Parts: sequence; C-alpha cells; structure tokens
Amino acid sequence: MGRAISGRRYLRRRQASYPRPLFFCCELDGITDDAISMNVAIARRLADISPTLRSIRLESCFVSALTDLPEGVVIRDIDVLFNPAYKVDVVALLCSAYRKHHFDLVWPGRFEDSQLLYAVEGCQDYKAFDIDRYDITCIY
Repeated sequence: MGRAISGRRYLRRRQASYPRPLFFCCELDGITDDAISMNVAIARRLADISPTLRSIRLESCFVSALTDLPEGVVIRDIDVLFNPAYKVDVVALLCSAYRKHHFDLVWPGRFEDSQLLYAVEGCQDYKAFDIDRYDITCIY
C-alpha cells in the first residue's frame, strides 16, 4: 500500500495532489527547510498527562499540536513520539492523525529497502517500518 518515489520525480509532479501523507526522507529545498518542529508542542501536552496514560493519549496530543498549524503543513522533529515507554506504532499513529488534520513530514531517520528506519539497530528506540503496511508516500 505504501509507495516510494524519488525526490526528482516528486519535484517534477509537485503540483499533483497526493491523497496520503508524504514522508520526506531527503532534504528538498523550499519544502523541508521550512518544516515546523513539533517536539516541544507535543511534549508540553504530554507533560500534563500522567505517565501511565501517555501511551493512550499520545495521538490526541499529537493531533492537538497539529490543529495549531495550517492544513498541509510540513512538520519535523517528532522524536518524542518514539519514546520506547509508549509502545505505539508511530507510523500508524501518524496515518491516523493525518485523517484528522492533513500534514506532511520530514522523516527523522532513514529510508532503506522499502523501510523507514528510526535510530540505530541495537538502540532501545530503534524501529523499522515496512512502508507496504501503511498508506503513505515516501520521498527519497
């Protein structure tokens, strides 16, 4: 279900409408350099919630932070979502949030072999996401 296209191809078809969130896995001048950082906005909302309830409320905190931004904004710095204590599928959370408020994302990791990777293998917060499991478009 997921799709990957090159940055060059994306720029050629930029005016085309994409019906799902774009995950930018490379820097693109004029797009990714103006992305809005989200870590502080999300962390502030999570700070008001008991640690035992944060996993359950993580998506609503993220969507709440998004609603302060215009539809279609490009965001970055979502590392707070990857806290291993939350035990959530972050890409699924992002897809669900996209249905409530449209945004695109600068991926905070790497894209390799049809997988989105976060952190380094062996680290506690390491995650690998097979893009075929999600309704997203990755720009590499």
